[in-house]
Amino acid sequence: MNNIVFQNVCKSYGHVEVIKNLNLEILEGQRLILLGPSGCGKTTILRMIAGLEKITSGDLYMGGQRINDVDPGDRNIAMVFQNYALYPHMTVERNILFGLQVAKVAKEEQRARLDWALEILGLSHLRTRYPRELSGGQRQRVALCRALVKKAPYFLLDEPLSNLDAQLRTLARGELVKVHEVYHPTFVYVTHDQIEAMTIGQKIVVVDKSIIQQYDTPTNIYNRPANIFVAKFIGSPSMNVLEAPVEGDALVIDGQRVTIPDGWRRQIGNRQKVMLGIRPENIGLQAGEGDCSIRIDYVENHGNKLCIAFTLNGVMCMATADVSTTIAPEIYLKIDWAKAHLFDCDSTENIGYPDELRKEDAVPILG
Repeated sequence: MNNIVFQNVCKSYGHVEVIKNLNLEILEGQRLILLGPSGCGKTTILRMIAGLEKITSGDLYMGGQRINDVDPGDRNIAMVFQNYALYPHMTVERNILFGLQVAKVAKEEQRARLDWALEILGLSHLRTRYPRELSGGQRQRVALCRALVKKAPYFLLDEPLSNLDAQLRTLARGELVKVHEVYHPTFVYVTHDQIEAMTIGQKIVVVDKSIIQQYDTPTNIYNRPANIFVAKFIGSPSMNVLEAPVEGDALVIDGQRVTIPDGWRRQIGNRQKVMLGIRPENIGLQAGEGDCSIRIDYVENHGNKLCIAFTLNGVMCMATADVSTTIAPEIYLKIDWAKAHLFDCDSTENIGYPDELRKEDAVPILG
């Protein structure tokens, strides 16, 4: 089994601890995303797998073998870097074959793998070109191709699409999934881009301040965030989160009482206030009556939707609506409680969901 297992792994630079007691298992053949903001430790985790960073304490296993002291060249990995790292004096073909030649793979096998990988990534017509003659997207595919021909059981990628424009990133995401589906390596991908994480990953590890915040499927992370950080980090526009006092069977929002459904009231328990989370697409805006009246601050036209900004309890919030919607200056807000989230004000952890909203695939709420 080509699983990757971290057991109580820590990484420090002098007195600075950048990874704290990491426990994580990445299953064989899984497409896993390490997602988080810059400086959170996700690249350090990837580099420890590759052997490019020494582990300070704890144990790292790959394929059932403890590999803390195994040299990078002996770990049987393929890695794609952010800057592609192509040899400028070599053609596409020679760049791709170089690693196989160093590994002394038979020439017939080299040619077979080369033709196979070039065909998969649509590079057959570029094999005699040099990197300087390629676009950014083509260089990125050459770097992927070079990793692909190794047919290694572990495929590590460190923000490989960050240098591409939006259209090329969309195309490249599909190619990455296609590469994985060809021979199903254990696939670990580092990114700060939540769109990449949601579209590429089978599982996502959300990391912040060197600590795993949540580990689950993209669907569960989006629909059942474990805490406020995860809730706001995933989604665009991000989730609206505002503190709301609890008065009996209602939340007080902008001085107006918003009735809480019974299931949610039981979930709140004895709390005197909660953090209410609601995604922009789950807020209804309507004329006449609603949960509370709001005054629109401004409206953005995104082409495929309107993003409407307003303020609740001193927090700037957003709602989305169809581009054909007519927005009055004063309007009523309607909360879709089936899509709402409540978080503890002190711990910022999700307090859970009413029984009627819990689904078999919902993420277990931490704490």
